[in-house]
Amino acid sequence: MNNISKPFSLSILERNKKITVRNLPEEELSPFECEVKIRAAGLCSSDIARAYDNGAYDYPLVMGHELAGELIRVGQNAQDEFSIGDKVCVFPLLPCFNCPSCEQKHYALCHDYSYYGSRCNGGFADRLNVNKWNLIKLPDGLNIEDCALLEPTTVALHAIEKFCLDTEKPSQICILGAGFLGLIAVQIINRFYPKCKVILVDRNKYKLDIGSKHGANCLWVGDSISWESFLSENANRFDNVVEFIGLPKTFSAAVHIASPKGLIVWAGNITGDLNLAKSQVSSILRKELTILGTWNSIYKGTDICDWTKTLDLISNGLKPSELISLRIGLDEINDTLAKLYAHKTRVKPFEVIKILVRPNA
Repeated sequence: MNNISKPFSLSILERNKKITVRNLPEEELSPFECEVKIRAAGLCSSDIARAYDNGAYDYPLVMGHELAGELIRVGQNAQDEFSIGDKVCVFPLLPCFNCPSCEQKHYALCHDYSYYGSRCNGGFADRLNVNKWNLIKLPDGLNIEDCALLEPTTVALHAIEKFCLDTEKPSQICILGAGFLGLIAVQIINRFYPKCKVILVDRNKYKLDIGSKHGANCLWVGDSISWESFLSENANRFDNVVEFIGLPKTFSAAVHIASPKGLIVWAGNITGDLNLAKSQVSSILRKELTILGTWNSIYKGTDICDWTKTLDLISNGLKPSELISLRIGLDEINDTLAKLYAHKTRVKPFEVIKILVRPNA
């Protein structure tokens, strides 16, 4: 079999704040790899930091870790599992298989991992060679855009499942953050845990409007008065709190609003040092709070697989693609990330939830 591909296009992060589209020559396919023709790739908020806040591990880099497509070549040692034409999505983390976590099959907790779109080239390209271990074959009939967003949807599911919500028992949960993770969590809970009341908290009215359409009870905290009012009116109120923002301020708020014996799940990537006051530590102790971290998702190696569960949810009506605000090509990534960074730094508004890159549209 010829293991050389034809030239292809990539959107390359050359250095901080500089992304160009290049056409590169043929690329070898190893026996354990398959070549994926990228149909859709989600743009993650972490890509903003990677491209505009010196967040890349190395340059040059092809970003994009949320992706789905179809196989156009299959390596010799992957042909027992995959065939040309298979629709697939990609688990982006490449574990070392040798560290203590990998030996226990906790691959997402690997100590020495690589990562498509972060530590090695990813899906903002026409095509990508992917290790067969990282490929998930998609059931027939699913929307490829829903499947491209399987990775962040699975991250949200992994966080929500830590609450052990009951499908029949009334409950409530406070979600801090109405980005994609918070909004898809609202979808998951309202569709599959209908007796759980969702309170969604954010400073962005555009995002809260979308949350409200999906059944959340929304609280706006866009200025200091509304924020302080939220804290004072909801002290010790919520049995379940999930933090999807990653700010020290919102983590401290989670401690404040959690009820005695409450559970806090911390899912947001922290963006600054967390310095807890003595009173906050005392509150954690005296309320006997449980605080759980959550990272990535459970993939292969155990009887539990978050990715399989999420595919089942999509098969049963979950629609991550409803949160797509914009679809772009490879040549639009640079300008789009510049707009996202300007929005993040409050220079100029750019109201979106999820942006999807369509390299082969």
